[in-house]
This record gives sequence, structure tokens and C-alpha cells, in this order.
Amino acid sequence: MSDKFLRRSLLYVPGSSQKMISKAQTITADAVIFDLEDAVSISEKDQARDNVTRALSEMKNSGKEIIVRINAMDTLWGYKDIMAIASLYPDAIILPKANENSLITADMMLGAMEKELGAELYTIKLIPLFETTYSIANAYQVLGATPRIDGVQLGAEDLTKEQEITRTTSGAEILYARQQLAMAARARCIDIIDTPYTGIKDLDGLKKDTELVKSIGFTGKTCIHPTHIEVINEVFSPTAEEIENANGILAAFEEAINDGKGACMYKNKMVDAPVAERAERIIKKAKRIQTQGIERRV
Repeated sequence: MSDKFLRRSLLYVPGSSQKMISKAQTITADAVIFDLEDAVSISEKDQARDNVTRALSEMKNSGKEIIVRINAMDTLWGYKDIMAIASLYPDAIILPKANENSLITADMMLGAMEKELGAELYTIKLIPLFETTYSIANAYQVLGATPRIDGVQLGAEDLTKEQEITRTTSGAEILYARQQLAMAARARCIDIIDTPYTGIKDLDGLKKDTELVKSIGFTGKTCIHPTHIEVINEVFSPTAEEIENANGILAAFEEAINDGKGACMYKNKMVDAPVAERAERIIKKAKRIQTQGIERRV
């Protein structure tokens, strides 16, 4: 998991839109993803890259995570993207159509540039975008390609296109992919980021979809519209009730440990070490959210 940033909500911003790039500094998403790939037409690739390099300089001290989705490594654009942005140190790069070869290639390029610039190795993180049947079928293996990986995102549009199935708002067709990815990423101890919800104005549907992926084990969700940020942040943040319950569990468990016991009862439910550890994670996340919010208001 990322030690530096929360990744509940991550907003895609087209690199070709200077207007949307300018607005990115004021949004409440945990991360901004400047997109050089699917949101940018072929004729706008060079201009988008220039726009994003300027934005990286301007938002260096914004307090939020700045990510760039580059073009695939089997295109010349992908190489140009890395060469242009690496020296500006985005926090992470999303690599589309990711597999072992493309991740190793990107890692080697970034490592060489970090060495040349005198930066610490793995300063720039990689987030592979899993949007092929190969990446889903071989998720754990692909995620082990380089230590630079500290998160993974599901890309449902290209995945369902390859499968020749219809993408729906219910998400039934990508349930297996989500579960497979969640297991592999948890085993690798990295962030698990979901695909955007396609119903732009359907906030109720967005909430249900976000609650579903959270229940599977996802840690965050990307979006393509700012109105989705608040819903996503809410779902991936502990509620006041959850925090109160977690504090109660920890207090009861601590008392049991002090009495020489390995488990106890709290609200008619057994509390042992795994339950206490889960409660501890809730408290830790709540504190992190509060701290990050304060830091951004300074």
C-alpha cells in the first residue's frame, strides 16, 4: 500500500484540456491522474504531453498525489511520455495494457533517469492498468514484475472489449476480474483501484458499485467526473459508528490481554487478534484521512 498517499478517489483529467487541468488544483480527489492515453486523440498527443509537463511543475507542492497515465509501451508515444515527465517526478505513472515486459521496460527507463538525475531509486511508482485477459489471468505474476509497483488499477472498458461482452453499470460481467485482482493485489500488499463507474449522473448506482468493490477488498476507485469524488471518498472512509465500534473493540481487547486472555466479548461478538487488527486499521485510516485533510487546508 502507498505509504505516502491515500488513494480513495482518483480523478482522470484529459491532458489535452488545459481548462480541466487548471481546475485540477481545486478538486477534493485524493489523486489527480493526467491522462495522455485514451482521453487524448492522436492529433493532440504532443500538445497534451506539453500541457501535462507544465502542470507537473505547477502542482509539485499541491499536497495531493499527481499521477500520469502514459501511452502503452508498445507505442513511440509511451517512450516519449516517460522521457518528458520523469524529470518532473510525478508521484506515479499508470501503465496501460500492462504485462511483465512493459513493466520491466518502464522500470528500466525510470531507473536510468532516476540515476542520471541523482534521485533515489523507485522515486516514481508504477501502477499497472490491468485491462487485458492476460493480465487478469496472470495477476499475481504480473504484479511481481518490479518493486516499483505500489498499486494496480482495473480497466473494464478494454477488458470487456477483448472479451466481446457488454459493459454494464451492474458490473456482473467484471465480478471475476475484480475478485481475481483483489486477491492478487492483497497478496502483493499494494493498493487496489477500481475502474470508473460509467453512469455519470447515477450517483446512487455509483455508491452501490463503490460499496461492492470495497466489500471485495478494493482500496479506492477512479472516476472521470468530479461529481463522483464525494461519493467515493465517503464510501472508502470509516463512518463515525465504525470508528466508535473499533475503539470499543480495541479497549476491550487490551483489557483482555492485560488479564492474560487471548480473546474477549464485545457487544456479544468474540474479539480475537484478527478482529482487533481490523479495528486498528480502521482507526489508523481515520487518523490518516483527518491528517491529510488538515495538511491540504494549510
